[in-house]
Amino acid sequence: MVPFAQATEDRGVSDDRHKDGGRPDDPYSRSQYRKMIAWERRIERESPFLSALLSGAPDASVLDLGCGTGEHTAWFAQQGARAVGLDRSESMIESARDHEALGHGRFVLGDALDARAALPEEAPFGLALCLGNMLPHVMEDDELTAFLRSARALLAPGGRLLLQILNYAKLLREEVNVLPVNVRPGEAEGERIVFVRLMAGQPDGRVLFFPTTLTLDLASEEPVQVHTTRRVALRAWSATQLTDAFEAEGFRVVLHGDMQGGPYDEAESHDLVLVATRGR
Repeated sequence: MVPFAQATEDRGVSDDRHKDGGRPDDPYSRSQYRKMIAWERRIERESPFLSALLSGAPDASVLDLGCGTGEHTAWFAQQGARAVGLDRSESMIESARDHEALGHGRFVLGDALDARAALPEEAPFGLALCLGNMLPHVMEDDELTAFLRSARALLAPGGRLLLQILNYAKLLREEVNVLPVNVRPGEAEGERIVFVRLMAGQPDGRVLFFPTTLTLDLASEEPVQVHTTRRVALRAWSATQLTDAFEAEGFRVVLHGDMQGGPYDEAESHDLVLVATRGR
């Protein structure tokens, strides 16, 4: 297997962000998601870029579409923004409400493809976020159009939408089969939670992911146990596809290659980061 050269703390670490909403197949029930990410380090690294986007927005308000356990939403709230997180996963929203209890944002259960219905009284927002692997769960062109129209309707004129996904063009070209392994402390002494993401590109522009969580117990005779594993199909959206779709819905688009605002290079960038500004 070919390792991806640059380690990641991808916000879409479970690769299943968009699938849930309290349904029986909710893959986030009892998940280790919050433990899988070094959130303080990640947000510290991203904060100058995020602060600049907020300061350039027409209003100090943020909508986090596919907010997960709410760390980005909470950070924006702590910067003084009106911050709302939306996610389809009941277990994610339940975790995110730990932040809400501290006064750090508000969290709503709902579908990002029809965020207007979930947030009828909230608009407009100055900044919207769609981070990690939420968008790759949007598999069809018409679903992407629905998402963009809903997001645009919730943004103020001149408002911005920040989108971040993996740079799938690089992954597919290099035939990457595994993303970096993520190891975090477990509940018991000597226990580790190991998160592995295997992947396989498909000829139809999709990617199959096999996110697998292992438990490593250093004291056990059988030290490695499979905790969860699943098969997830994602759409490997390209920069051209996304730019064309955003521009068709009246956005102006700037591409970056990371969450520090660096330039996008399809051959080298780890991430595809798109900042889209709603036309007036």
